[in-house]
Amino acid sequence: MKNNKQKQRGAAAIEYAILAAAMSLIMLQFFGSDGKLSDAIEQTYESVIERLDTVKADK
Repeated sequence: MKNNKQKQRGAAAIEYAILAAAMSLIMLQFFGSDGKLSDAIEQTYESVIERLDTVKADK
């Protein structure tokens, strides 16, 4: 039972990450690809990718 809740939380986290990525891409289209917003989004993506690589390597 406990393991099932953890899986649901993990799935929800992935769904939220996908939504956040989609929203940031849409915002980037509206606000342009040069500036502070695009730099912040790019740094966030790089951070997420690094963390996912770390988790993948630990398993």
